[in-house]
Amino acid sequence: MKKSLSALLILFCLSCNVNDLDFDNLKGPTLTSEVALPLGDISYSMRDLLNEIGDKALQLDEDSTSLLKLTYFDSAEFSKGEDVINIEDISNQARISIPTLGPAPESLQAVIDTVLVFSYPAENNEALDSVFYNGGSLVLSLNSNMGSDVNFTFDITNTRSISANEPVTFAGSMGGFGNYEESRDLDGYKTLLSTEGDSNTFQVNAQITVFLGPGESTSPTDYLNMTLSYLDQTFSILYGKFGQDTLAVGNEILNIAFFEDLGESGFKFGDPEINFHFESTFGVPMGIVFRGLYGADSSASGMDTTYLSGSATVTPQVVEGAESPGQFVQSTVSLNSQNSSLRDLLAASPRSIGFNLTGIANPDDPTQQNFVMDDSYISTAIEISLPMELSLKDVTREIDFSLGDGLDFDEAESLTMRIISLNGLPFSARLEVEIRDKSDSTLHTVPQALVLETPFIDKAGLVTQARSHVEDIHLTAEGVDALRVGSKVVLRIILNTPATSGTRDVYVKILADYKIDIKVAVVGKLKTEL
Repeated sequence: MKKSLSALLILFCLSCNVNDLDFDNLKGPTLTSEVALPLGDISYSMRDLLNEIGDKALQLDEDSTSLLKLTYFDSAEFSKGEDVINIEDISNQARISIPTLGPAPESLQAVIDTVLVFSYPAENNEALDSVFYNGGSLVLSLNSNMGSDVNFTFDITNTRSISANEPVTFAGSMGGFGNYEESRDLDGYKTLLSTEGDSNTFQVNAQITVFLGPGESTSPTDYLNMTLSYLDQTFSILYGKFGQDTLAVGNEILNIAFFEDLGESGFKFGDPEINFHFESTFGVPMGIVFRGLYGADSSASGMDTTYLSGSATVTPQVVEGAESPGQFVQSTVSLNSQNSSLRDLLAASPRSIGFNLTGIANPDDPTQQNFVMDDSYISTAIEISLPMELSLKDVTREIDFSLGDGLDFDEAESLTMRIISLNGLPFSARLEVEIRDKSDSTLHTVPQALVLETPFIDKAGLVTQARSHVEDIHLTAEGVDALRVGSKVVLRIILNTPATSGTRDVYVKILADYKIDIKVAVVGKLKTEL
């Protein structure tokens, strides 16, 4: 400001004839001048403001009317084959009784044929048609409590090689009171199953040959114990009717930090959507219940969590199943303000969205045929679509104007801060003014808040004419002192959707070229004695 005063004095001297001045009679008049010092100006369009958001996963688009839309993309994998159906170790035991034979007048061989039916349960009692293995073991164990030698053949008629369709056969011999065990690798085999009641069953054809010498006999208590076990099974594909099992899907958390750039809170989108573009290789349709979808944000008291509500959290949203192995099917499920409380969930400005969802297999028909492969999956591309049709409540944004090392107003009689605004944003706006130091501590707060003129808005929620406003703020001595040592002037803009007479939310459309212009200057009267 002293430089401005010097320039004024130079101009005064240049306009006179110096030889005509009588310095001896100069009595030191007081010179007073009003000087305006611009602090800066800022012009923000909505396109500029939203382009400042630094999230690379966020896309800003405009439609043909210049209506802005934010779109956020992410992805997640919700489920794998073993989550839908699983087969644990299966073990069946049987006692094969030996009929009473002998005493034999001479050596003889007695052949005993029997058919054994065993169960093959899945973890949740699903009805299975067939299992194709890529790993595991089939183990036969025998022990005899009789003294006679035996030969045996066990045909596992339902477990067959995939290539030749031949059953697994165990054949061998044991001496009296003997034991036997043999294992087969299940890779390359399949088990075909029947359904009896609520059980999956398979059968084993057993043939036992008992050898008796002259005078030998068997007892009514003679028997062979057998155990047949399917161990450590892994499958390439299972077929069956899997019913309406319920399973947990998700446990995914997506970070959506762009809300931090939009503002702490107060944004309410008129028509938000989260679109889940599912891809499934399961031969099982899934009904996804979104009861466990939530938005989370940290706070001083811990984690604030807002859960989704609405019909989508009760009624399963169907993800179609693939028609045949090796294929995939795509389905889109949308959450919106018609089927959920998504509008309110996003209004809390969450920093992350979590998915602890519930899946229901075969939601429409529990009796339909299904298949699952070992590499089956359900994945989704997640698209959060936010058309910029907004309702705002006390959304705050700060704008800084630098003071450098402070303004030197040692000889100021009075100072006024002048704020000139042209508001083209479809919101009412209130300004709060602070002077802060380099550590961002507040040195002075202007007592009164300024109200910017709300632009003219039509019934469609569109701005038809921007409004200008000039506000002069008289600074007290405290304010002048703060300017001398302060580092910046901070304008805190508080935006609200124009109120109506009702209680419903009002939504206004945000076009790309909507903008607000703000200019700030300090106007002061300076005096100096000449």
